[in-house]
Order: sequence, then C-alpha cells, then structure tokens
Amino acid sequence: MSTQNEVTVNGGGRQYGTKLTAKGAAALAACILEGTKLEITEIAVGDGGGAYYEPMTDQTALVHEVWRAEVLTCEKSVLNPNTLDIKGVIPSDAGGFVIREMGVFDAAGTLIGVCNTPDMEKTDAASGAGGKLDLIMHLVVTDADAVQVVIKSSLDSISLEDARELLKEKQDKLTGQEGRVPVFNRDGVLEAQPLSELLKDKQDKLTGQPGQVPVFNDAGDLEAQDFSSTTVFTFAAADWTQPPDWTPAEGAEASEYDGSQGYVVSIPAATHKRKSGDFGFHVFHQVEGKYVTNTWAALGTGADYDGESKAITLSCSAPYPGKILFVG
Repeated sequence: MSTQNEVTVNGGGRQYGTKLTAKGAAALAACILEGTKLEITEIAVGDGGGAYYEPMTDQTALVHEVWRAEVLTCEKSVLNPNTLDIKGVIPSDAGGFVIREMGVFDAAGTLIGVCNTPDMEKTDAASGAGGKLDLIMHLVVTDADAVQVVIKSSLDSISLEDARELLKEKQDKLTGQEGRVPVFNRDGVLEAQPLSELLKDKQDKLTGQPGQVPVFNDAGDLEAQDFSSTTVFTFAAADWTQPPDWTPAEGAEASEYDGSQGYVVSIPAATHKRKSGDFGFHVFHQVEGKYVTNTWAALGTGADYDGESKAITLSCSAPYPGKILFVG
C-alpha cells in the first residue's frame, strides 16, 4: 500500500515506486519549519547491484550508482500539486549499464528520494546504438512549495517555459532595438546582439535548408539544425515480439517464449526518420483510451538505435499499447 509520500505502480508482477527517504522527509520538515527551501540539485541512476529490489525509506544511497548529473527540469504535476516531476537526461556518450534505480540528492549530497524501475539498458555511442535517455522521477512531498530545484544546465537543455520567463524579465533590454535578436552570451546572460553579426560567414550553413533554424552548437558557433523532424509512431500490444536473439531451451518449441528477456518492437529508419542515435524521445502508454506517461510501461521503455540497420528497437518488460514521439 502506498503512503502519502510514495508513488507505486505494478508491472510484470513486480512493484515499482518512488519513496521519500527518512532523511529527505526530515530535511523537508526542517525547511517547512524554518521557512526555507530544500534544494534538490542532482539526479542519479544505478543498476541495483544487478537485481530488482524495492526501495526503502532508510536508504542513504543507491545500491550501486552508475551515473549522476545535475537536474535538468522540475515541474509540479498537473494531477497532484504535491508531486514533483524531476527530469534528467543521460547523454548519448554515457552508458554501458542497466538502470534499475534512480535517486535525487540535495545540495549537501543527501538522498532525498529513491525509486526502482523496470530494467532499462543504456548503451553508449561507441556501441553504435546509443542515444539520449530521458529520466523522469515523480516525487511526492508534503509541501511542494518548500522544495527548490537548482538547475544549472546548458542552453540546449533549457525549457520553453524557462526561456519565456527569461525573455519576460529582460524585455526592457530587448525592445526597440531594430536588427537585434535575444541570445545568451559567453557568461550565460541574455542580451541583444546584431543579427547581421550572428549570420556573418554562416550563410552557407543557413541557406536552402527547409525546416532548419540557426542555433549555437557546443562550440559556440552558429549552425543550422533541424527542429521540424518530429515523428510519432503508434504501436499495439500485439506488435511486441520476443527479442531476435532469444533461443528456446533444449526440447522446447519456439512458440513457448516465457517473456524472461522482455519484448521488443522494431521501427525501421523510413518510419522513425532519425539520422543517428543522437535523438530524444517520449513514450506514452495507452490506458483506457488516454495516453499517459506516468506508468510502469512508459517509464520502463528503452529506445536503441542500430548503427548498421538504422532501425530503432523499443524494449520493455511486457507488451502494451502506446506511442513514441521522436524529437531531434
């Protein structure tokens, strides 16, 4: 049974859920009492030591942490104002592990919330099948207003809402300056810069490329990137099949697959239209005619890009109907 500080879902006969740790609850209570904010700064994943386990409130660390980074975004859930949806992104060059647990940490390094997940394999770019992996942890707290998520991510990760707020605050500096556009300078400060200077010497990259827009790459150079190539792929429960490398036990028939290695859906390149493994995606689970993301199926689905066949393979512990949105 879930308490007020837990989110629990059931998948494949196993319980998956998020818990506010005892130290996290104590830190939050102290902040509420003192009128301060609990700062959540980092999100981490682990492999659970190689096996499924159910998280405990007395945990002070993940069983076996394999990756950690700064929190990307945090929003209040539209369904529950005391639920925080905390997001992180594992980049394409990180991987080589199976995710079975996640946790979020405050500025002092205290584990505030912990959850277990269905097995999600994260390959790296060197394998030829790597891609970004979005992480979302749903954390229930007694007072969401007492929590402050510290976000220090780069410009390419900023949310649309954050950008709107920044523009709103700087409107006085960006109004009435003909021929200028709002950009972030090297110090991360929003300012107006002449469009002619930004486009200088970049005309070859920005001409004749429908659906592309000028953006700054990691090196700070202006280049054209495609933001129009979003693709939605819808699948039914019947579309999921056994992994192609599965072989039946000796003496068993091929039709006797027991689901022990999960299920897959292969999406050809002509359908997903991604040109490499460097893409983002969002998975939706169809439940009672509606597409939702906060389910064991949506949270437990991975997407791997095959550099040879160019196909993308979805993987999950059990079949379900839904759809996937590819971006980037």
